[in-house]
Amino acid sequence: MSDVKLQFIGAGDSECLNYYNTNLLVEHQGQRLLVDCGWTAKRALHDLDLCTTDIDAIYITHVHGDHVFGLERFGFENRYVHNEYRIKLFVPRSVLPLLWDETLKGSMGYSSDGENKLEDFFDVCVVDDAFSWQGLDFELFPTPHTKGKPSFGIRLPHRFTFTSDSNVIDDFASLVDDDLYIFHDAYSAGDFHPAHATLQEMRDAYYSELLKRIYLVHYDDAIATRGDALNDFAGWVKQGEVFQC
Repeated sequence: MSDVKLQFIGAGDSECLNYYNTNLLVEHQGQRLLVDCGWTAKRALHDLDLCTTDIDAIYITHVHGDHVFGLERFGFENRYVHNEYRIKLFVPRSVLPLLWDETLKGSMGYSSDGENKLEDFFDVCVVDDAFSWQGLDFELFPTPHTKGKPSFGIRLPHRFTFTSDSNVIDDFASLVDDDLYIFHDAYSAGDFHPAHATLQEMRDAYYSELLKRIYLVHYDDAIATRGDALNDFAGWVKQGEVFQC
């Protein structure tokens, strides 16, 4: 079981300048699924000699700029530069109205063709608690992140769990079960953040054996200086790092 390639094209937080936005590229059977599409996504893909048309599908975990602002560029370029190439866009049902009506519509609602809708740029697939892609069955799970803003992690059972943005998650050990890799949001610059799990909060909430399985993502520019503060965890994901599962 190593036919799925995971690569974080970025692993930094929204303010990070050195590590790009935390967006995950999943490759299987020659196809590519991008989990979240922040404002650094195009540049991050370019660094890997990839462009927007090399992405076959996108899954959006929630509406924040470092997770969705890249969709404007993908949508416009694929429609007007790449012959109306439409990427399949998986969006949780509760996230969809926030994504278009409150985020993308302001910049994409009108173009030289007149009034637009999200479906003019993407092949939109509304999902609830699961979706299938390239023979892989992904599970979604709600995450505690920002009040009034639904957010969902993604899991490929027995292979990986990625929380995307999240505070600590109740009964997280049962959720991840025997997954090979666990990627967890981590606020590394202090002991409290209202929307992101801190290292200390994870130590308090998760038992030590679970901590040792957790790879940290969505960190700040100073992550390399944290040293011993990360010893309880599996490590921090390097930008561009590849995992096979």
